[in-house]
Amino acid sequence: MSAVVSGSDVAGACLVTVAVEPPAAIIRINRPERLNALNRAVQDALTGALLAADADPRVRAIVLTGTGRAFSVGADIDELALSMTDALRQLEATLAFLSSPERLRKPVIAAVNGYALGGGLELALACDLVVASDTAVFAAPEPTLGVVPAFAMLRLPHLVGVSRARDILLTARRLTAADAKEIGLVARVVPPEALLAEAASVVADVARLAPLAVELLKSGINRTLAAGDLEFGARANAELFATRDAAEGVAAFREKRRPVFDGR
Repeated sequence: MSAVVSGSDVAGACLVTVAVEPPAAIIRINRPERLNALNRAVQDALTGALLAADADPRVRAIVLTGTGRAFSVGADIDELALSMTDALRQLEATLAFLSSPERLRKPVIAAVNGYALGGGLELALACDLVVASDTAVFAAPEPTLGVVPAFAMLRLPHLVGVSRARDILLTARRLTAADAKEIGLVARVVPPEALLAEAASVVADVARLAPLAVELLKSGINRTLAAGDLEFGARANAELFATRDAAEGVAAFREKRRPVFDGR
């Protein structure tokens, strides 16, 4: 086994850890004090860790999980840009990051250990298979901030069907792990203590197959998602970030109160 860490915060704590346990690489988002919020430093560290694991000949599949109570609660609210120009640049980079598991050659298994909200849900959607703890919670709460889940609104209809995707996205309601499994968002649900063992079982199954066949299977399945217009999502959110509703949504989140939207 080998272990490395990627990136660090201002206090020097590692933001992403990697343990290579052939045939798996276990990548863990490690910012538990912020429920693994995906700030720019985490995104950069995680991108590097995923690319390194994809290039490692010992690795046949990648397990992505989180430290503490969350898989990830998504964007770090402290980094949100509210000007249209800054928001578009930021959102394009974020969408490229969120879709990065799809672009890897090797399968990525999301081991969702807790909250998967907003960008955390979207990161799980970009993985090839989701295994969840029975304590996991899924939601796309972006409309409560006056914006939209740009990646989820393109991917979720493919995964769970249009009607169910509308029910989730247009209400921003939370799903339990059992709910998510019932609609096909999650493949397997296990107790928390069995989560990584279940993910390792998936990796073992993958490792028994021909590597080139697995790579082409992943590529072929993901071709069905290619029609999604990620640029539309980035542009839409950039426009929304410039609205009064978005400013109100972010302010309400920070002040821990219910937002009052007026459609402007």
